[in-house]
Amino acid sequence: MRAFHGVSIEARKVSLSLGDRRVLTEIDLRIEAGDFFCLLGPSGAGKTSFLRVIAGLATPETGELLIDGERVTARPPQKRGVGMVFQGLGLWPHMTVAETVGYGLARQRLPDETIRRKVGTMLETVGLTEFAEKYPGELSGGQQQKVALARALAVEPRVLLLDQPLSALDLTFRTQLLGDIHALQRELGITTVMVTHEPEEALSVADRVAVIRDGTIRQIGSPAALYDYPADSFVAASVGTANLLAGKVFEDETGQMRFNSDATGDVPLFERLHRPTAGSALACFRPTSVRFAPYDAMTDSSDSVWMPGRIVRSEFRGGYLRYSVSVGDETVVCDLPHRKATLALPAGSEILVGVETSQIRFINV
Repeated sequence: MRAFHGVSIEARKVSLSLGDRRVLTEIDLRIEAGDFFCLLGPSGAGKTSFLRVIAGLATPETGELLIDGERVTARPPQKRGVGMVFQGLGLWPHMTVAETVGYGLARQRLPDETIRRKVGTMLETVGLTEFAEKYPGELSGGQQQKVALARALAVEPRVLLLDQPLSALDLTFRTQLLGDIHALQRELGITTVMVTHEPEEALSVADRVAVIRDGTIRQIGSPAALYDYPADSFVAASVGTANLLAGKVFEDETGQMRFNSDATGDVPLFERLHRPTAGSALACFRPTSVRFAPYDAMTDSSDSVWMPGRIVRSEFRGGYLRYSVSVGDETVVCDLPHRKATLALPAGSEILVGVETSQIRFINV
């Protein structure tokens, strides 16, 4: 199958209301040609509403949308070159797989031979050639998802929109199908926008991610940038488990910026690019950045923060052990690699919890 011509998408101050409820507020973002872009956020955040604006199924009350540099805000859906896979898939039970995939082509009034050829190519691309004469009710959930994807791609759209395409599948099928979709997107080079509320999905495939809440973009960046340098506590929690310890940032008599909390004590701030201002702040660090030491151990505090804690519980998760540790009035989540025949530390054990200062992000609140 030929490569698609990836196009850019740009939203400029796009706002949208449904009835008396504002669902999008001055959305500003740009999606580069050929990118796999993810909108990540909870239910009701405005993710699907933004997809509908791109598709032309909803018209913003303010702002404008550009595709490939062309203003399309007033352009009808059928003239935007957008293919969309809806959350509910929308497969017709009376149509075979081949008929479903060829539906958009038939509406274009293409010759029957052209439709057969394009449908055959698309079914081969998604691995469903042998299911051409099957009906949706005879397919697995993953196969139905591929049919919906093939139908969207058959008309060779400039943009592919995926509205939580994996939500109805179990974890194993989700992981496998997401990998298939990502590989296909890379092969075709089509600009793709996917909506999800699962951080693992967004972080594993996206070139860039936008975290959205209450119709407002909170942060846009690469998966690694959002994970390592979240702009606020909502973003930190949206892209994975985060430990957030409340305290204050202040400047000492030497001009050194420091963070202080009951859990961490005094911590010098050496980060220059993302340094917080004086005032209330959170110390944010990921469970994988934590290590343990015996409660009475001599620890080097030159580049790490050590906090006395008591294990509340442990969970075996296969490749790692997840501990919940009471540190002062806070609970810290710690993920430590599992080693063969190693038993989890029992609840009640007193330990030292260590985090390198380079792994801590300080966020003003």
